[in-house]
Amino acid sequence: MHYNNHHPVSHYHILSNLFVLYRQVKKQERYFKSYLPNLLADVVPDYQQTFSAQHIKRFTKYWQLALNLVCDNLYKLTGKKLNADEHKRIVLLSVFGPLFDDLFDDNILDREQITWLVTNPTAYVAQNKTDQLVKEIYLELLCLTPRRQQFIEHLQAVSHWQQESLKQLRNTLTEEELLQITYNKSYFAVILFCAILDHYPDQKILDILYPAAGLMQLTNDAFDVWKDVQNKVYTLPNLYRDFGQLQQLFLSETGTINNKLWQLPYPAKAKQTFSITIHSLHAMGWMALEQLKNATAGISTFDELSQLSRKVLVCDMDSFQQKRKWLQHTRHLTNYNTDIKK
Repeated sequence: MHYNNHHPVSHYHILSNLFVLYRQVKKQERYFKSYLPNLLADVVPDYQQTFSAQHIKRFTKYWQLALNLVCDNLYKLTGKKLNADEHKRIVLLSVFGPLFDDLFDDNILDREQITWLVTNPTAYVAQNKTDQLVKEIYLELLCLTPRRQQFIEHLQAVSHWQQESLKQLRNTLTEEELLQITYNKSYFAVILFCAILDHYPDQKILDILYPAAGLMQLTNDAFDVWKDVQNKVYTLPNLYRDFGQLQQLFLSETGTINNKLWQLPYPAKAKQTFSITIHSLHAMGWMALEQLKNATAGISTFDELSQLSRKVLVCDMDSFQQKRKWLQHTRHLTNYNTDIKK
C-alpha cells in the first residue's frame, strides 16, 4: 500500500501550526477560568472552599493536554467538531482525573475502596472530601457520557494501572515491567477521554494512540527526573538511565505512528496537523533525554543522580535557542520514516 499523498512537512508548516496551537492555548486559559466556576458550582456547590489556585492550575494543564493532544486533535483528523456537551464532559473529566490520581498517590483510599468507588459509585460511602468530590463528578460524568459501560471499563483499567504504578516506589522493577506500566497508565488515561466523546475512535486510530500515549508518558518522565528522584519514584529515565536506548525507542515508535497515520483515509492536511501536534510534545521528550544523556555522563547509580541539581536535570524550554531546537526536532519527528512504501 502506498502512502496517501504524503509530502515532507516544511519548517513553515511546523511554525504556523504551532503558532495557531500557542494562540489557542492562551485563549483556552481565559475560557477555562470563566467556564469552570459555573460548571463546578452545579456539581460541587462548595468547590471554592475545596480547590486552591494550585488545583485550578493543575486542572487547566490536564484539560489542555486532553483537549489539544487527544480530543480536538482526533476530531480534526477525522473531520468532526466537538460540541458543547462534549466540551463540558472534557472539562469535568479534567477535574476528575487529577483528583482520582490523588486517591492513589496520596494513599487516600485502599485498593478495595477504590474498586468499590469505580464499580458501584451510587452505593459508595465517601471517606473524606477528596473521594466525595471524585464520586460526585464521576456520577455526573456517568449521566452525561454516551457510553456509560465503556467509560466504567476504561476507568477500571486506569485504576488497575494506577495501582500497578505504585510499584514505581520500589527500585526492583525490571525494564520490561516499567515499560508496561509507563505505556498502559498513559494509554488508558488517553482513551478514557475518548470514551466520553460522541464518536469513539476505530481500531486503526487506537493502534496509533497506544505508542503516542507511551511517548507522552516517557516525555513526562524525562522532564520530571529531578522531581521523581527527590520523591524516590522510579521511572525508565531515572532507574535505568539508558538515554540512547530511550531515544531509539522514540524513533521506533515515531516511525510506527507516522506509518500507520499516513495509511488512514483522511485528507493529507488533517494528518499533517495531527502529526505536528502529537510530535510537538514528543520533541520535548527527545530534548529532555538529550540533556539528561549529556548531564549524567559518568553517573552510574540512582543515588549519584539524586546529588545533581535541579538546574542540571530540568530541561528549560524558555530560551530562543531551545525553542528553535524544539521546532527542528518537531519537524524531524513529523517527517521521520514517512518516505517508506508499504
